[in-house]
Amino acid sequence: MTHSLFHIKEHHSIFILLFFLVFFSSCKRDKFGHSTEEIDIAYLIPETKIDSEEAQIWVKQLVDAKQSQLYFPDSFAREFLQEQLYLFYQKNNFQPAWYSATTVLPHTQSLMGYLKNAGSEGLNEEAYSLNDIDKIQNALLGTNGKYDLPKLIKLDIFTTSMALTYLNHTHAGRVKPDEVDGKLNTWVEKYTPIELVDELYSAVQNNTIDDIIKKAEPQYELYQKLKIIREKYKKIVKEGGWEKINLEDYKKIKIDSTEEFNHHVLIPTIRNILSKTGDLSLSENEATDTSQLYDEKLRIAVMNFQERHTLEKDGVVGMNLLREMATSAEERLTQIELNMERLRWLSDSLGNNYIIVNVPSYWMRLYDSGKRSFETKVMVGRSFHQTPLFMDTMKYVVLSPKWHVPASITRNEMLPKLRRGGNYFARNNFSIYRRSNGKMVKISPHSVNWSAVKSMRNYSIVQNSGASNALGRVKFIFPNSNNIYMHDTPSTRFDKANRALSHGCIRLFEPEKLANYILKEKAEEWTAEKIHETMYSGNTQNIYLDRQWVVHIVYWTAWVDDNGKAHFSKDVYGYDKAQQEILTQHDTNLKSWMQKRSKEFDKLKRKEIAYK
Repeated sequence: MTHSLFHIKEHHSIFILLFFLVFFSSCKRDKFGHSTEEIDIAYLIPETKIDSEEAQIWVKQLVDAKQSQLYFPDSFAREFLQEQLYLFYQKNNFQPAWYSATTVLPHTQSLMGYLKNAGSEGLNEEAYSLNDIDKIQNALLGTNGKYDLPKLIKLDIFTTSMALTYLNHTHAGRVKPDEVDGKLNTWVEKYTPIELVDELYSAVQNNTIDDIIKKAEPQYELYQKLKIIREKYKKIVKEGGWEKINLEDYKKIKIDSTEEFNHHVLIPTIRNILSKTGDLSLSENEATDTSQLYDEKLRIAVMNFQERHTLEKDGVVGMNLLREMATSAEERLTQIELNMERLRWLSDSLGNNYIIVNVPSYWMRLYDSGKRSFETKVMVGRSFHQTPLFMDTMKYVVLSPKWHVPASITRNEMLPKLRRGGNYFARNNFSIYRRSNGKMVKISPHSVNWSAVKSMRNYSIVQNSGASNALGRVKFIFPNSNNIYMHDTPSTRFDKANRALSHGCIRLFEPEKLANYILKEKAEEWTAEKIHETMYSGNTQNIYLDRQWVVHIVYWTAWVDDNGKAHFSKDVYGYDKAQQEILTQHDTNLKSWMQKRSKEFDKLKRKEIAYK
């Protein structure tokens, strides 16, 4: 027997009455300040009850269909989310979850509010197909008030897919991290689409959408701070940004407080930019000042800007400063959003006791029981010796360490030095070993014709403990496949703004202070005096930790300090650029996906299916 999957019940007088009641009702606003009259609607459909048996047939048919791929914009997460979609409806007995026959349910309205406000999370609102809410109304309301079950079911499934996509974007990001860099960084190991079928089902049943979305967001203070800063820069962009600087016009610029250089035609522009960024407070009269004098108030504002943009804080206006000032408000807004995205790639918890090394900002911070207790400057890898980004656990501290020179440095740097001869290795306390009969035997560097040596596989170079040791007096080991660790250094270049100077490991400005803090757990045995003495003894000592510290090496080019000020850093490894190019391509693909999805959504016509 053939049954219609939609039943037409026409009550024209009731329909007209409901229309006028809704049409003239007052406008409501949701928690985001948006008008909800589009979504907070009792759709004008004559009283109709969904036939659960017919609905189940349609839901099973549509969630199993190949076309359900078109519900998900991200190809790399599509297969997983399709599975999640099926599991959700299986848990819901293959019944619609977001709409009754006559209305949008309350939890659906809550979800729509978040989707419409996705931009505040640094996400692309277009990914959730809410540019035209009318499509939802049209899907539910057929011609002349005729109830259309196939469209309602398809809309319900589509809404679930939007919820799953949004939760996945909020939790794990729009970009799969190994698209940005898959060579060095193990941040890719964290990436998995979020499994929230049970939680989403519970949220639908109990109207607790707020809870599940808060759970999906990165649970870090920095993320919430970046959201606030994003709104500030979004407002600046909306108001027109700040004045532009053509760098070609000022290639040899120098402005400072000396009489020779304290006047310049660019001063009014600099004053405008600093007032917009919040580094300079201006009175009403000062705001229209066209003076070209570089006064003390402006110099202090410049130094504040330099500090926030990882520049040398000298109060001198040169090309490095102008490059940062020439970066538009739109570009800063994008930079903030890129870093919000990268926070989604971190582990769900930083740990209770943890250390963060921020590569492009050149700092290290230690958090004891979640409270910041120590920080210091660091040096990181050069652009061609990049410090990899990963998470691991500190296991032990080495006092008075030796440096076992890595094979790559032995081959590329030490072998040319050996060929040149001289006293470099003796002067810097190196020992050289050669493999002989399965053992490493110490040799004199002058006993080998290094010009004839083509491979260093049978040689090992070790720098002994002491003042010239490249690792300094202490190193901190968190075993990892990259052989990266934190250590002391003889270098004194920590006063430089650009500290991408190492071979990849992390050099510390105040390593002894860090050692004293880490070894507090063993204070009875390892006093500050004993730590210092051992560091300078020349006798290597490994101290294994009972209390373990999780080390996170991250790449944040935008972050917020304790005073709520935004800080920006140069994209030293090019990850911002690569990530933005990928997101741009995703947005291009998104437009193509939306066109296909719209065609598919509109393709469904009323039809009847036969069932027994």
